[in-house]
Amino acid sequence: MRPDDSGLVVDFGGVIMRLRKCIIVCLVFGSLMSAHRQTLASGKGGAYESANMSVKDVQRAVQEALNRNPHLLEVSVSSSRGVLSLAGTVAHYQDKIDAETVAAHMPGVRTVRNEILVKTPVIEDPEIEQKVEERLRFARADLGLTFPQIAVQAVKGVVYLTGPVKDSVEHAVVLSLAGSTDGVLSVKDRLSVEPDLLADETTRTRVNKAIYREINSDPENSRSADIPVKASFANGTVRLMGSISDSEHKDSLLSKVRDVYGVSFVEDALVVRKQPAVMQSSLQYSISPCGGTSISGQEVANANR
Repeated sequence: MRPDDSGLVVDFGGVIMRLRKCIIVCLVFGSLMSAHRQTLASGKGGAYESANMSVKDVQRAVQEALNRNPHLLEVSVSSSRGVLSLAGTVAHYQDKIDAETVAAHMPGVRTVRNEILVKTPVIEDPEIEQKVEERLRFARADLGLTFPQIAVQAVKGVVYLTGPVKDSVEHAVVLSLAGSTDGVLSVKDRLSVEPDLLADETTRTRVNKAIYREINSDPENSRSADIPVKASFANGTVRLMGSISDSEHKDSLLSKVRDVYGVSFVEDALVVRKQPAVMQSSLQYSISPCGGTSISGQEVANANR
């Protein structure tokens, strides 16, 4: 250190060290910016990440993959500023999701902008809700997959799904069934995955198949797309809800469900549509042990007095 002309003491060594640090920082920053510009220019940034594929190669590969699906033939692929864009029209919301899934899983693709329009018939919200509920309950009933526990609400074509499912497979099935229903413009997922919804999946499948076969054996129901019986499961207990044409089919259904291995109790909340008015009961449900006789709620209450 030495004094300058004004008499102040100046640390020239410290000034020089600070200047060197500033120069090093500027050089490093300049190198990083140069590398980033080269990466973007070579097509490795943004939506694309492949050393062997150009932007056009990626677009061509995605378009070819989409064209393999007959529901996605009206979808086109483009790119702008490193983002892969999907445009065009599809018949159902699920087709729009499928197109995005196909594009996102193609080699070299990192970012997808989905601008596909859903051109589906215009349907009133109450009818959309009914259609989605029917599909959730019956579209996969032959495989033992029914979802009566899912609540459906439609608002201007947007469907909100709420309720529990057993696993990721059921989660995907519910979203797919709703998204492929006419009138649905979008699906909002509010589902929860609860693995303990039913511990024994085999039992659940057998119960659902028993319901499906019994209801479809009734000529009155075979003429309608609606099968107005659903079941819920909890700790070996099956609760049957909805309506059935007559007492004969009701008794047959209860018997078949009781006979399913793994079912401990059957709660009967079914309403018989052809039952005479004098026979109607105000009871909400009865509990029936497997292989036993139905015990009404009133009888249980009387026995406990």
